[in-house]
Amino acid sequence: MKGPRAERWLVTGAGGQLGRSLLALAPSLGIDAVGRTHEELDIVDAVAVAHALDALAPQVVLNCAAFTHVDRCEERSQEAMRVNGEGPGILARACVQRALLIHISTEYVFDGESHRPIDESAKPSPRSAYGRSKLAGEEAVREAQGEHLIVRTQWVFGPGPCFVRTILAAARRGETLRVVEDQIGRPTWTASLARALVRAAELGARGTLHLACEGVASWYDLARAALIEAEKLGLDPTVEVRPAATAEVPRPAVRPAYAVLALERARSLGIEMPYWRDALVDYLSAEREGRDA
Repeated sequence: MKGPRAERWLVTGAGGQLGRSLLALAPSLGIDAVGRTHEELDIVDAVAVAHALDALAPQVVLNCAAFTHVDRCEERSQEAMRVNGEGPGILARACVQRALLIHISTEYVFDGESHRPIDESAKPSPRSAYGRSKLAGEEAVREAQGEHLIVRTQWVFGPGPCFVRTILAAARRGETLRVVEDQIGRPTWTASLARALVRAAELGARGTLHLACEGVASWYDLARAALIEAEKLGLDPTVEVRPAATAEVPRPAVRPAYAVLALERARSLGIEMPYWRDALVDYLSAEREGRDA
């Protein structure tokens, strides 16, 4: 006798870190997840989006599709606005009365000038082209007035290119590592985030929700922890990493200095996220074993 049909999820941007983690975990989470990469489904193409929803009939659409290279967004702001701002609106309108849209956003919608964790009701004030485009995407999702959950997260690491991999690759090359210590956030493993997203959907969470791993760190803290844990696992040699101020490592896009997302709403819903250092250890173990989650 067959059990109940698993809820179907369509994951856009499935080639990215979060998409890969969600697809890897889907069987253990009791969902039927189907992924579409950017090449397979461009979310700015309204006709293609409609066809995908018709063909797959998902109950949930998880939008991981985004132009996420923060510095390139400064140079290609129109493209960023098209993908990050217009695309989510196209998805949201297509999902009305058909599917729950879970849209992934970012702490970059805030200016980084807070001195305490930022909750969902705080007023956004982005300072970069990336942040402005992601805020436009949030607004487009809300304006569609369909069933939606906008999830802001931050500092993600997972399968594929990410900060932790960049640090370990530099260590393998024996490079001197100088990492900023005056930017503060919550490092977040995509596998932990994927589990939390499924839990949030099960609980009926709607509106806006902040999800990230527990604990706070600087990029310098994360780099040092990655090297220490990688050495324990036999992945990389020990390399000295030195702290630096943001002003010493200039970048085209302004980074939020302090944009720690408050997690009170998630906690009140019963959504548990691991401490970031514990998540980092699990991530590095997955990397060593060639797993996406």
